[in-house]
Amino acid sequence: MPCLQTHRRALVSFLIWLATTAAAAAADYPERMMQVIVPFAAGTGTDSVARQIFADIAQRTGQTAIVDNKAGADGQIGAQSVALAKPDGYTIFVTTQTTQAYNASVYKSLPYDPVKSFAPVTAILRSPQLVLVRKDLPANTIGELIALAKAAPGKLTFGSGNGSSRGGGELFKIMADVDLLNVPYKAQPQAIIDLLGNRIDMIFTDMSTGLPALEGGQVRALAVTSRERLPSLPQIPTVDEAGLPGFEMTAWAAVYVPAGTPRPIVDRLNALIRQAAGTKEYEERMRQMGAVSIVGTPEDLAVLQKDETIRWAKLAKAAGMQEQ
Repeated sequence: MPCLQTHRRALVSFLIWLATTAAAAAADYPERMMQVIVPFAAGTGTDSVARQIFADIAQRTGQTAIVDNKAGADGQIGAQSVALAKPDGYTIFVTTQTTQAYNASVYKSLPYDPVKSFAPVTAILRSPQLVLVRKDLPANTIGELIALAKAAPGKLTFGSGNGSSRGGGELFKIMADVDLLNVPYKAQPQAIIDLLGNRIDMIFTDMSTGLPALEGGQVRALAVTSRERLPSLPQIPTVDEAGLPGFEMTAWAAVYVPAGTPRPIVDRLNALIRQAAGTKEYEERMRQMGAVSIVGTPEDLAVLQKDETIRWAKLAKAAGMQEQ
């Protein structure tokens, strides 16, 4: 019996030491360079927000934050690299529903587990998409686009460089009862380039990637995919009001670290992101993107991911998006 009590005291002492050590490490975090993995190309909405947030964190902490774009395979390359990284808080994953909810419903197997491979830190934002068409497409409204698609089943093409862009097109197909051909790309900027070159007909895209082409007059916007018009683009109707009642497609971005990262470090990183998201510069970025900040707790992100995984599973099944 005394031996058992001795072991218990030793275990309690060890756990106290472990917690104290982790808390001390978190208090000094970060002490060196942070590698921020974005599983999409430079120039995407996720990339631009990651760079803004971690530039602010770098300035506050005096430590460098390097953004590393590991694009490809719907974010699987970047996700796998984070899943295999040391769980010390110095490899940080800024990603979206593509890697954390969409992929699990589309691919038979993944080189990472969307839930078990990562520790959630915080959601960042939720944002709508723009429905853009090539400049010479003979459709000026959603209604005209639907009529054009019905007149030529399977002929109109939409590009997709991530899960939400693919999802936007697939949801549109279901609700409008039309047949569109999906053309996949490694990244959204590549799809935009082909839209400008008239090699595809349309795209559902994030604001950061699509807005420059729209402002340059190189494409036309038929609608936004939010339920309400965007204050920054009040002249563009929603898909809902333009002909498909109930249509909504939004994307979200979030921050994760490798599973096993000590909770005190997760909490410290969460606090740093909250500070960055409270700046006027971040608020302006949200306005430009038509996005809403949803920074919260790690538990909030876990719930969001669970709900979104269910939502994407339903859409993938209805649209027949699963890998054959």
